[in-house]
Amino acid sequence: MASDGKRAFYVLTLRPGADLARLLPNVSPLQRELDVVLLHEGILEPALGITPQSVTAEANLTYEREATAALEAVDSGAAQVAFLLNACDVEQVMKIATSGEVMPQKSTDFFPKLMSGITMYRVD
Repeated sequence: MASDGKRAFYVLTLRPGADLARLLPNVSPLQRELDVVLLHEGILEPALGITPQSVTAEANLTYEREATAALEAVDSGAAQVAFLLNACDVEQVMKIATSGEVMPQKSTDFFPKLMSGITMYRVD
């Protein structure tokens, strides 16, 4: 919450024509399409100093499934800021998985979960 007790919300968007290949040369073209990668590579590490090691250890951040829980964490003072991201869609996950890449941590929190916990991909 802002110091005057009022909430402040901002929508962050890429500038039209942003050259992600130049800005994120060490990130694959498929991964550059993911909001979570843009957040980590464009804000968390360079602007806030949150390293990949800190992310893995969840040392400086937590993950919330529901937007209301994230906003309540900020309102209560348990968190300083919340970033609400677009969910990765199934097509993005399939493209990355079938190209041999791995999805970023916490980016594939799908619901409902399969009862068995195992997913099988049909190979024709």
